[in-house]
Amino acid sequence: MTHTPIDLEAHLRGMRDVLLGALRGDIEVAMKFGAELWPVHIDAGEFELAMLNLCVNARDAMATGGTITISAENVTEVASDGVHSDLVKLCVADSGCGMSQEVLARVFEPFFTTKDVGKGSGLGLPQVYGFVQQSGGRLALDSEVGAGTLVTLMLPRSSHRPVVPVDATGPSTFGSDDGPRRQVLLVEDDAEVASLTQEMLIHLGFGVIHAASPSAALGALANGRSVDVVFSDIMMSGGMSGLDLAREIRRRHPHLRIVLTTGYAEAAAKMDSDLPLLLKPYTLEAVAKALGRQLH
Repeated sequence: MTHTPIDLEAHLRGMRDVLLGALRGDIEVAMKFGAELWPVHIDAGEFELAMLNLCVNARDAMATGGTITISAENVTEVASDGVHSDLVKLCVADSGCGMSQEVLARVFEPFFTTKDVGKGSGLGLPQVYGFVQQSGGRLALDSEVGAGTLVTLMLPRSSHRPVVPVDATGPSTFGSDDGPRRQVLLVEDDAEVASLTQEMLIHLGFGVIHAASPSAALGALANGRSVDVVFSDIMMSGGMSGLDLAREIRRRHPHLRIVLTTGYAEAAAKMDSDLPLLLKPYTLEAVAKALGRQLH
């Protein structure tokens, strides 16, 4: 992870379009920030993924629409020994269905999800928790059935000046308004993971073609679609794995670049392939590096 001092308000405002792209039209995003918000020392890519995960969870909890409120303010805590700690309190609140105490007790377990099969990976909140821990902060989650959910991230203040935030609407790494965008064929059968990954790829400047199965991916390639790189999950339903797909693509299109991904470390350890592999949950920076190595 690459930690840098970040202007939290500017970074979140720059992410607004990316966040809205992951939501539905019946969901609004409200942002409220305290005056002269302190910078925080975090990994920007992990932070962006954490915010996407929290907003997608909130979206799925609001089946009939609602508002996601993102707020931040400076707080100073005083420990029992008199030591002062400066932190930025970042909150993400939704007006959704909420969670029971039984669900709350398990939400940070990897791959635990209350969503239907194919609707959620269970990697969202564990990624957020890991991000906060690695940032030296802490996380609190308050929820009640029928009363929505509040996620609070306490992030330590940085003593350094913040770096200029990435403008999500500005020139991109892999394409711009002045030139053609590189095209990624995203092969992912989990709708939630596909949505998050697509937003990450768009944020990096890629054009994205999504295939929900290996057979659909082969069909897209057979139709003569312009594709620069294939980004495929390994574990998929339907009999054909991402590794099988990669081997078939190599047979049919030997010069096409391929990056595989999986959330199962055991599957990665057993993989006898020289293909590039990215473990889930991946950061924005990790995706950029993995695809960049194939395209440059």
